[in-house]
Amino acid sequence: MDKTESLQMASSAISSMKTAPAHQCVQIDSLGLHQLEHLEKELEQAKQKILVLRAQEHRETSSPESKVSESRYWTNEERQRFKKALKTFGTDFAAIAKFVGTRSSTQVRTHAQKYYAKLIRDYKRSGKSPATVKGREEKGGGATRLAAI
Repeated sequence: MDKTESLQMASSAISSMKTAPAHQCVQIDSLGLHQLEHLEKELEQAKQKILVLRAQEHRETSSPESKVSESRYWTNEERQRFKKALKTFGTDFAAIAKFVGTRSSTQVRTHAQKYYAKLIRDYKRSGKSPATVKGREEKGGGATRLAAI
């Protein structure tokens, strides 16, 4: 029950007291108290229901079946989806995260930074032309975007 409802009930009780005889005021007062107790009981039940629903929501969002992976290591399947999405979406990390399905956009962005760094490191170590490195990456199903760093 909010403040305005309480004020309305009180004002109606006061106005009825002014016009009603004393024995009716006691009856109205007891009805008002009974109604107030009933409303307080309903409010308490509603609060309990809210607590239960919040606990259920927390369990659902923190369960191991949640969408974002808690593992710090990327699976081969996630890496393949990442590379395919990288070709398709470029640097739109939110879109890549939706495509991968188990990683947040922050995790995808971090993985992309490490992926690009590895490509550069491999390229520098190999001493080969970018086309050779690109050919090697495409065998694995990935893309080379050295300029996208």
